[in-house]
Amino acid sequence: MTSSPSSKLKPFVLFALFTVLGTGCDLATKQIAESALLDTPGQSVSVLEPVLELRLTYNTGTAFSFVADLGNDGRFGMGAFAMLIALGLFIWVYRTREVTRLQAMGFGALAAGAVGNGWDRMFRMTPSGETGVVDFIQINYPWGGHWPIFNVADVLLLVAVVLIVVDAFKTPKEPSTKTPPTPSPR
Repeated sequence: MTSSPSSKLKPFVLFALFTVLGTGCDLATKQIAESALLDTPGQSVSVLEPVLELRLTYNTGTAFSFVADLGNDGRFGMGAFAMLIALGLFIWVYRTREVTRLQAMGFGALAAGAVGNGWDRMFRMTPSGETGVVDFIQINYPWGGHWPIFNVADVLLLVAVVLIVVDAFKTPKEPSTKTPPTPSPR
C-alpha cells in the first residue's frame, strides 16, 4: 500500500513543528536565564519555595555530570554528534512512510533537545571563556538536596522518551481480515 504525499507530509510537519518550536523555546529560555541570573547574587531565584528555584550553571560535561568536563574538543564533538542525530532524524522521518503522529512528535522533541544542548556545547560561551550547556531549573527535595539542574532541552528529551514509549505500547489498528458472516437463508 503506498501512501500519498500528503499523508507522508503530516507526520513530517509535526516533527518539524516540534523541532523548531522546541529548539526555539530552549535557546530562548537559556538566553533569558543568562540575562536574568548572571548578575544575581548567588545566581539563584526562588520561584516556588522551597521546591523550585532558578539557578544558573554551565555544564561543561555530560548529562548529570557523569563526566564533569569533556574539554573543548569533547564538547565540540558531542555537540556535533547531537546535531548529526537531529539531521538523521529529520531525514528518517521525511523518508519513512510508517511514522505515527506520536513518533513524529517524539522524534521532533528529541531533535529539539539534541539541537538545543548541542548548540550550547559547540557555541555558547561561559563566563570563564569555554563552551558549556546552560542549565537553570532546580527542583529541591523536601528532605534536602536537589535533582541535577536542567533546562528545557532536557525536558524535551524526557517528553520524547515518553511519547515514543507510549506509541510503542499502543495496539496497532489493523484492518480486519475476517469476512463478515453471511446471513443464513430462512
